[in-house]
Order: sequence, then C-alpha cells, then structure tokens
Amino acid sequence: MPHRTLLTPGQIWTPKNQQEFPRKIVDLVKSSIEFQVLNNKLDIKRCAHSLFRKWIKSTQASLTEIDETRVPPTLALAQKLFALRKSAKMSQLALSEALNISRSAVAALETGRTGDLQKYLPKISEIFDVPINFFSGWPLNQTSKTRHLIR
Repeated sequence: MPHRTLLTPGQIWTPKNQQEFPRKIVDLVKSSIEFQVLNNKLDIKRCAHSLFRKWIKSTQASLTEIDETRVPPTLALAQKLFALRKSAKMSQLALSEALNISRSAVAALETGRTGDLQKYLPKISEIFDVPINFFSGWPLNQTSKTRHLIR
C-alpha cells in the first residue's frame, strides 16, 4: 500500500491470499472505519484506521475496486485531476508552476485533503484543454464501478 493512500468509503481492498475475503469501506466515523467483509454475512464491522491499515499491510491487500457512487464529490474531483495530470505525463511540480501554487498544494488537491480544487478548475481545464463541464456531475451520475490498481 502506498504510504499516503487515502482511505475512503466505497473502496474494496482485496488480500493477496485469495482464500481471505475482501473488505469494503462503508463509512469513516471519527477515528474509525466501518467496513464489510465481503463474504455471505455482510455484517458491518468497525476498527481504528491504524488497524485497517495494518490489515492491508499484513495481507498485502490491494485496492481493486472503487464504488463510485460512494466517492465524496471533493475526492471525485481530486481523482479526476490526478488522472488528467498522469495522462498528460505532467509532474506535480509542472502543474504547480502552471497553477502558481506549491507542489505540496497540488498533492493536497489530488488527494482531496483540501476543498480548494474548485477555484482552480477554470485554469485546470485550460491547462489540460478540457471543457469546464468535464468536472461536473462526475461521478454522481455514474453507477458503474471502476477498477483501480494502486501500487
């Protein structure tokens, strides 16, 4: 698991050992995570963030799926920015220079740790040559699931 992976509702983490069941994050409540073990019972369980991360590390689990209907709008925009930057083969530093902000501010925008992304959307759409409405309605009007492999 990458050092700074943001745990969010809708993520499905699958252990390397196929005999163990995947876990789906249902909600984040204060300092704990509510999740479902994707077996026949589907009971909701709760544990501390640190314990969930330890489970990911000890089982070598990978993020295999994100239920986009559960992704918060701020995080959805952040994921869209990350995908645009990567597809353009642009570094965070290059994007930070184009936006006239620090590289760490770009990192915060891409992980959804800040709500400032919307104010940069006009400039971002110009940089990547996409219409501003490219960012609207995503993923709220999509019901499909997207596969992501994060390493």
